[in-house]
Amino acid sequence: MVYRSFKVILNCSALQSLLHLLSSPKESIKKEACWTISNITAGNRAQIQMVMDADLLPPLITILQVAEFRTRKEAAWAITNATSGGSAEQIRHIVDLGCIKPLCDLLTLMDSKIVQVALNGLENILRLGELEAKRGGGINPYCALIEEAYGKSTYTHKQSWV
Repeated sequence: MVYRSFKVILNCSALQSLLHLLSSPKESIKKEACWTISNITAGNRAQIQMVMDADLLPPLITILQVAEFRTRKEAAWAITNATSGGSAEQIRHIVDLGCIKPLCDLLTLMDSKIVQVALNGLENILRLGELEAKRGGGINPYCALIEEAYGKSTYTHKQSWV
């Protein structure tokens, strides 16, 4: 019953409204929109796909990089939830949109909960990479991306101390 009700709400242009709210000048509105999207991406693959089809991920990834901390935190939950329940194709798409660097940037923050959320998202991406490496007999394609992004994150973080 809950899933059907949720689906009806999503089919009534709610996602397009959320897309509009993500660009609000009011940080509190962006934060609540991210929180709502994180609840949707905590659902099933069809719900994650609806978020993707509504083009909500690119602005979420931007928010993950530039918004205030509380809003970034909600955006991180939305992205991590999508990597947790998403299909291999969906996770690849999220990576292609550029989520790795912003997730790595969160690892330098002094908030253990947000660091854990970012680590979970990165772990989900690495797990997919391990499966792909085993199938192809190669190496995890996401390891180098994370190493490079994390190296840049920690370098930038250290530079801000100087």
